[in-house]
Amino acid sequence: MKADKVATAGYIGLMAYHLIGLGTLIYLMFFNTNYNWWNWIYLIPLNFILAELWPFYWFFVWMGWAS
Repeated sequence: MKADKVATAGYIGLMAYHLIGLGTLIYLMFFNTNYNWWNWIYLIPLNFILAELWPFYWFFVWMGWAS
């Protein structure tokens, strides 16, 4: 019974991590952008990487090291 609760808590934590990552991706793609005719080539892949590593991104924003 206890293993089921641990597995459920782990699953909920994993889903929360990815949902926050998805929210970060949406923020980066639509609200924090400065695309032009050439820089989207590297900005869009960089946004996906930052969204997957969202705790680091939001820490840098909090420290004022990122916009």
